[in-house]
Amino acid sequence: MEGLEALGYEVSPIEGGFYGEKRRGGVVYQVFYSEKGDLRLRRKRLLKEEARPLALAGVEGEWAARVEVEENFFTVANPEDLPSLVFAFERLDLGGTSP
Repeated sequence: MEGLEALGYEVSPIEGGFYGEKRRGGVVYQVFYSEKGDLRLRRKRLLKEEARPLALAGVEGEWAARVEVEENFFTVANPEDLPSLVFAFERLDLGGTSP
């Protein structure tokens, strides 16, 4: 999809449609689109990550935790509407806002 590639997405075919992904400043934007017009826009962001040394049963290792937020938008759309929908979804993120 040329419109998504123009917005900086890497687009790959998947069974029954395609998948696009773009990473920007710790946020991952994803687009899933089926041949039937089903659209899912997903945004994932890392909120917090922590790690520390930990011994389990006498074996030294590393414990890690990550808190992520995932936001989704689902609809049925025409292929020509994808660039404007994706751009609008990304703009929800301006200033750290969510819908």
